[in-house]
Amino acid sequence: MTTDVGRSIQRLSVPTRSVAIFWLGQAGFVFKTPDGKIAYVDPYLTDSVERLVGFKRIMASVISPAEVRADAVLLTHHHEDHLDIDAIPIIAKNTRAHLVAPGESVKKLLGLGIDKGRITEVREGSQAPLGFVTVRAVHADHGDLAPDAVGYVLDFRFLRVYFTGDTAYRPERMAEVVSLKPQVIIPVINGAYGNMGAGDAAALTRDVGATVVIPCHFWTFIEHGGDPAAFVSECARTSPAARVVLMTQGGCHVQGM
Repeated sequence: MTTDVGRSIQRLSVPTRSVAIFWLGQAGFVFKTPDGKIAYVDPYLTDSVERLVGFKRIMASVISPAEVRADAVLLTHHHEDHLDIDAIPIIAKNTRAHLVAPGESVKKLLGLGIDKGRITEVREGSQAPLGFVTVRAVHADHGDLAPDAVGYVLDFRFLRVYFTGDTAYRPERMAEVVSLKPQVIIPVINGAYGNMGAGDAAALTRDVGATVVIPCHFWTFIEHGGDPAAFVSECARTSPAARVVLMTQGGCHVQGM
């Protein structure tokens, strides 16, 4: 069975010099280019977190792992709501997607039976050129929970998107991202487990000078928190030049130059 979201991702024709951005819920996103290339980032598509740690989804997944057709899957760290151990083997079986991930995540992928030749290991400061996008791993501070966690700057040549991954606000360590001048930032706002809350995420939005901000990492588990209304208010105060785009799960935002 194919969901409406699965059909939308496959059928959407993306305008020239634009990128289509779909939100899957939690910190999961899909990026589609005008030439039809598709990258998934941190797709959490199953109920594996409930099975493993008891956190129940309060928002259902909008797409099944079997529907995923991707050229690349990017993972920021090894936590189950970012590296979905039930979804990734299905995605790897059904697609030719190349996977990009830091060290602990790579170990998990290998343990799931993913061919090493399909994986690029990254760390802060390294790059993964994938043809249709260059992925740069940048600083993320997820503390002892995931010491090798990274964020990503996705360079589509005409557009740069900064996906913060799970991180605290560390402006002294985020100068590299500021220098890259991403036009779009996708920050976590849940404010739990060491992550940025509304105020810090708005401050980072201001720091990088993004013109569009899409908050994420809220409303999937009650344990994670997150207040998009507070984020909108904080951005109005801290970073009024940035346009806040609040997405529905499965929704699409097309961002051009």
